[in-house]
Amino acid sequence: MSSWSMGRTLAGRAKNAGEPLTDAERRFDELLAPGGTPRSADRTEEPEAGPESADQQEIRGEYLSSRLIESLEDGGSRLFARRGAQPLVIAVENVTITGQLDLRNADLPYLLEFVGCRFETAPDLRQARLAGLVLWHCRFPGLHARNLAVGNDVVLRNCASVGGMLDLADADLGGSLLLNDSELRNPGQRCVYADRLSVSGALIGIRLHTAGEVRIPGAKIGGNLTLSGAALRNRGQNALNATGIRIGGSLRLDVDPLTGRSFTAAGTLRLPSAHIAGDLRLRDAVLEPGARPPRRGDSNYDDPTASLIADRCEIRGEVQIDQEFRSGGTLRLVSAIVGGNLRMTGAAVDVGWLRSPTDSVVHPLRAINLDGTRVSGNLDARHVAVHGQWRMTDVKVGGSVQLNNARLTGPRTDVLVGSRLSAGSNLECRDAEVVGSLQLPSVQIGANLDLRGTQLTKPAWHQHRHNYKPSLDLRAARIERDLICAEGEQVFLAEGTVQLRWAQIGRHVNFWGCELGDGASRTAFNASGVQTQELTLLPRTPPRGRITLRQAQCELLADNSAVWESTRGVDCEDFSYQNFAESFELDDQERVRQRLGWLRATSDGAYQPGPYDQLAAVFRSNGLEEHAVSVLIEKQRHRYAAISRTARPGLRWPVQVWSWLQRATVGYGYRPMRALVWLAAFAVVGTAWFSFHPLVPINEQDHPVWNPLLYTLDQMLPVVSLGHDDMWQARGASQWVTVALVTAGWTLATTVAAGVSRGLHRER
Repeated sequence: MSSWSMGRTLAGRAKNAGEPLTDAERRFDELLAPGGTPRSADRTEEPEAGPESADQQEIRGEYLSSRLIESLEDGGSRLFARRGAQPLVIAVENVTITGQLDLRNADLPYLLEFVGCRFETAPDLRQARLAGLVLWHCRFPGLHARNLAVGNDVVLRNCASVGGMLDLADADLGGSLLLNDSELRNPGQRCVYADRLSVSGALIGIRLHTAGEVRIPGAKIGGNLTLSGAALRNRGQNALNATGIRIGGSLRLDVDPLTGRSFTAAGTLRLPSAHIAGDLRLRDAVLEPGARPPRRGDSNYDDPTASLIADRCEIRGEVQIDQEFRSGGTLRLVSAIVGGNLRMTGAAVDVGWLRSPTDSVVHPLRAINLDGTRVSGNLDARHVAVHGQWRMTDVKVGGSVQLNNARLTGPRTDVLVGSRLSAGSNLECRDAEVVGSLQLPSVQIGANLDLRGTQLTKPAWHQHRHNYKPSLDLRAARIERDLICAEGEQVFLAEGTVQLRWAQIGRHVNFWGCELGDGASRTAFNASGVQTQELTLLPRTPPRGRITLRQAQCELLADNSAVWESTRGVDCEDFSYQNFAESFELDDQERVRQRLGWLRATSDGAYQPGPYDQLAAVFRSNGLEEHAVSVLIEKQRHRYAAISRTARPGLRWPVQVWSWLQRATVGYGYRPMRALVWLAAFAVVGTAWFSFHPLVPINEQDHPVWNPLLYTLDQMLPVVSLGHDDMWQARGASQWVTVALVTAGWTLATTVAAGVSRGLHRER
């Protein structure tokens, strides 16, 4: 049935009913009469609603519907043509509309304006085509407007929809949709149902109050979607379902600038797969938990208590979740794309109320989940307060990540999980309070990773290994410039292990003025395999745990006695460094002895030649040969001591004697010039002996001349012969003295020759 025939039918029905017209109906009839003066649509001021009274005038919905459609035959089209392209306003003010206002499939060239009206039944505008629709200060039990087509704005300001649903599914609005200061109440149900809604302009609901679900998935909005100062209530379910929405401007869920009222939501804000050409603004918003607390059997990959879900969301502008933003549920932006900055400065997210601390250790709850998200600008989360786990696995940030003065709380859990996090510039977390573990393996930082003054307490508990995880895990990290874990406004503290295995730091690893370990973990600092230019390890107090530098490489080393006094020693086997930050001088014998004492203390009795060879190589590269020799002598002394401890009881004392002889005579071969002194001593002793014990000539007929000095030298000098060794015959004790001189001569002279050869080789 066409709109014209339907209008005739309804009009006839109203006339044939025999009911007299009310005053309001007569005035409305005069308005639409051929001589009436409908108002133009250029009115911009907000009309004032008249006061309600007990005898408020009534218009029957059936009469109103039939009269509007009938007006097209009675001259409405002529009036519309006389005004040109500007639509006429049909205004209905301060009346109660009883019955059903049924304009389904009607095609009216009017802007319908209802001011201060009360609808007893939800108006039916399905498939209708209107020039415009305005409802101010109206009250109605919902609105049926599926497939509604409006050429201009649809305005529902200061309206109240109670007990019904605002149905705008598949509606096409040529202007904007305004819901300012309205109240839409349908508790436990949908208060707005607008799937695939198309709005050429903006959708504005400033100070909007809802009780029930606002459902607009697949909607297309040409301008902004603004709900500043709004209050959405659908506790335990979706407060706003905007899955797949496309917004040509910004999504504003922030403070109303007129009243200063913040946006609040009790229920989930669901924005997965949304496309927002502008910004997503949640500045100063307050979000209550979106759903029920988790129950046994729930998926570990889901966030049942999420207050914001924006997975796979594409936001070309900024995401502003900052200042006084508060959330009692999880914030999810998994695999999202942010074209600008992600701002979270001063935000607070707390999910600690969901589980007890003991249960949270077994099943940690996520407070923020950004896994796989890409941020073209910066991630600014200074002064943020998070109670629960923050996930940033595979996140890529084009600029810097700033967590300065943050408070991350998750005792005995991984409070921040950032595996394979990538930042184009700095990752700053200065002067932060972290209760839990920072898991940052395989991160890639374009500049510095700055943890100056941060305190890491109560590291995560490993369920399977039954021990504590590292407080800071930077395994296989790649940092282009500096890693700074030094003293800032407060001491850098890590109760658990600082794990740096196989990390690559381009310039400087700085642990100045820090405190490492609490004794609960075996290792306090693990830098095995680390590669860097400069390593500064200057803790304030001895670390309570083991220091591991095995296979680490650096060019410049700065350390102190506290490092080597760690409670479980230092593992520095294959640790390679080229120089010290504080250079050695030739007269720094005391510093050399101090460093040798550190090496002895940290070896725990085991023989580790590598640290001695490395230290000697550093001294030699700086031209400090005497210091290098002192180190190598200490290495051999330590070696023979280890051999003596592992030898059979009967062989221990010969090893010790042999070690003492080598150290006293030639410094284990590293001080060969000592052999000249011993040669001279043996020459003096031999000469004195043979002066009092002259030998008998072998052939008296040659009449040889006895010279005890020449005979002694002839016995001691190998290869060279002075002609005295075969002219005299030694007997008795002199025979054994001769054997001793020959043995000492060969041994000491060979040592001298080897030392001279090594010296000449070094000179070449």
